[in-house]
Amino acid sequence: MKLKIKTAGLVAITMGTFILLLFLFIRPLILDDAQEMDKASLDIDSDRVQAYINGKGEDLQRLNADWAVWDDTYQFLQDQNEDYIASNILLDTFENIDINLMLYIDNNENVIFSDGYNLEDGTPLELEGSFPSIPKLLEAINEQNGRLILYQEPFGYLMLVSEPILTSEGEGPSAGSLIMGKVLNDNFFDKMRNELAVDVRTLNIEEEGGSLPVLNNENDQVLVERMDIGDGLFLEIKREAEYYKEKLGSMNDLFLTLSLTTLLLTFLVYYLLDFFVLSRISYLSIQLKDVDFEKPLSLNVRNSKTAKDEITDLEKSVQGMLESLEKAHSEVSKLAYYDQLTSLPNRFNLYKEFEKKANEEDASFAILFFDLDGFKRVNDLYGHSNGDELLKQIGLRFIDNANHRGSVLFRIGGDEFILLTDYKERSELVEEIELLMGEIRREFILSKAKAMISSSVGVSFYPTDGKTLDDLLQYADSAMYEAKQTGKNNYIFYQEMTGKQLYKYYLTLKNDLMSAVSLDQLYLEYQPIMDSSGNHIQGIEALVRWNHPEHGVIMPLHFIPLAEEIGVIRELGEWVIRKAIKDAGEWNRRYNEALKVAVNVSKFQLKSKNELFTVIDSSLKENGFPAELLQIEITESDTVTEYEEIAIFIKELKARGICVALDDFGVGASSLFNLVKLNVDIVKIDRSFLQKVPENEKDTILLKGIYGILHDLGIEVVTEGIETIHQLEFVTAKNLSSLQGYYFSEPIPLNKLIELKDILHESSL
Repeated sequence: MKLKIKTAGLVAITMGTFILLLFLFIRPLILDDAQEMDKASLDIDSDRVQAYINGKGEDLQRLNADWAVWDDTYQFLQDQNEDYIASNILLDTFENIDINLMLYIDNNENVIFSDGYNLEDGTPLELEGSFPSIPKLLEAINEQNGRLILYQEPFGYLMLVSEPILTSEGEGPSAGSLIMGKVLNDNFFDKMRNELAVDVRTLNIEEEGGSLPVLNNENDQVLVERMDIGDGLFLEIKREAEYYKEKLGSMNDLFLTLSLTTLLLTFLVYYLLDFFVLSRISYLSIQLKDVDFEKPLSLNVRNSKTAKDEITDLEKSVQGMLESLEKAHSEVSKLAYYDQLTSLPNRFNLYKEFEKKANEEDASFAILFFDLDGFKRVNDLYGHSNGDELLKQIGLRFIDNANHRGSVLFRIGGDEFILLTDYKERSELVEEIELLMGEIRREFILSKAKAMISSSVGVSFYPTDGKTLDDLLQYADSAMYEAKQTGKNNYIFYQEMTGKQLYKYYLTLKNDLMSAVSLDQLYLEYQPIMDSSGNHIQGIEALVRWNHPEHGVIMPLHFIPLAEEIGVIRELGEWVIRKAIKDAGEWNRRYNEALKVAVNVSKFQLKSKNELFTVIDSSLKENGFPAELLQIEITESDTVTEYEEIAIFIKELKARGICVALDDFGVGASSLFNLVKLNVDIVKIDRSFLQKVPENEKDTILLKGIYGILHDLGIEVVTEGIETIHQLEFVTAKNLSSLQGYYFSEPIPLNKLIELKDILHESSL
């Protein structure tokens, strides 16, 4: 059905696209032409309005000229004859000549007479004092060619004209000036609208708050234009886009006609396609939907028509494909439900088998959670290929020895195995567990090494401990975890656990550690690194601490492995690098020193080496911290399994001028040859070498030999773990080694380092 709908849609879209393209080219041309015609009509209306205003102004100027060039007016300015006023300056006069005010001004620019009326109600206008500056008024009118539109309180907008008063022959000298004015009120503009049949309205910039609203011509249906006629008075002219509307209606009618035609064509084309193609493909699709590899009869495809064409060939090809898929189905099922490394059933198979056993009547069985002790060490020492070989051999030993009736073994990931087993007596189950643990303890012969490991086992029971697989796995996992904590190579039943809270504690830590950096719960402490005399601090090692809101301060021994396990070690390590460089930089600037800061980097951080270098480079640059004062420490045991990667990392560090130290030297698989090839600057001898020095003769000889070799190789030495005066005297007696340990100071906040410096300074005096 979807194919039919898509086909109909495709046909409709094709026809619609044709119409759309047609309209994209033709419609804009027609409508643009109509808009130009409407714009031309608006321009004509604007010209008519402007001509009307100009005509009224010219009429007023001619009228004013007739009165100004008149002997009676000329004589009136000479003698202020009252008869002139009584016979000429009347309300009827103002109404007849359609003006509102007259001002008679002598040559000294003084108003000798003024009069005016409101022609709507015949009331006199209060003109006295309304025009305080006659000279400026005359000047403004003359600058506008004798005609001015002016806003004047209390009259509003006025059209004013001025003429010099002369004799009837137009001869001088001028006796003064005559100003006539007309109020441009609503009646004036209403009359203009009626006479011109134009939609026009006035806009007063004062009434609009000092600025006019933005002119909006986005509406294609109405066109608007503004005209400034003086002193903040604007006329806004609107015109309906008649041509545009007419053309738009015609285009819409055309579009509707074409759309109906397209709809009919779409139905016709769709019907033909459906008859010859789509119905047959849909029939094939329906058959394929019913395919079920568990039901062989559903794998047959019937032909839709007897005709031989491409669709018939397709149906035959699909039939052949289904037959091939049926053969491969069993192999695919094995891949989905079985571990590819050990060929044991996997986690998906475990859920399936659990549901099957749980649905049996009076079901009761045990879940055994096996975790290998020391498997990580095998991977680290001998590589992942040997680790994989070890897992395969464990799977074979499990299968050979898990002969208990109803037992099924699963590998759910890594070094974790699950055994579902029926049991009648507890002793019978214990016997099976001990048998399997004994098989794991036997030596494994690998391709490149021999290895011995053990296992820790946690046991939970269905339905006694729980009724869901997730709960039972969690309970068995927690029991296994306690077995590891109590010495490994052990098994514990969940029912008998004493450390259920401990498991929940570590589970809580894992969850809380995800947000420890963002919640600012981490902080650094620094342990001083002394010079060979033990009197001066030459550097500090940054050590991270976690201030948990519920459990208090947690040491890195407990949360760094968790950070590596849950994948937040990269974020945590980045925070430590940035914080340590920032703190050391601020210290050096404050006390004008060149204190070196050491930061530990784990092999897990090297998995994102480029990002790590970006963090280091940006931190050095942001804090103006010299690269030679940064010391990156790499644990010796990491070089065993990640040698090539660490060698490249060290080379890039030294290219930046950064000091490189090999930490905990002597606890891993120490190799002097690899030490030379790594080309480190400093070796930090692990504290375990000093535990029996100088009391134990062999340990003392060994440590002296290490000092001598490193000195001859030109590698600086830092001796860790100095806790007693005897250890200090031994190390400083004949060896040029820097010193570090609790004898000098435990890790402390940076602000307490100055107190330690003062104590060392006083003791050296």
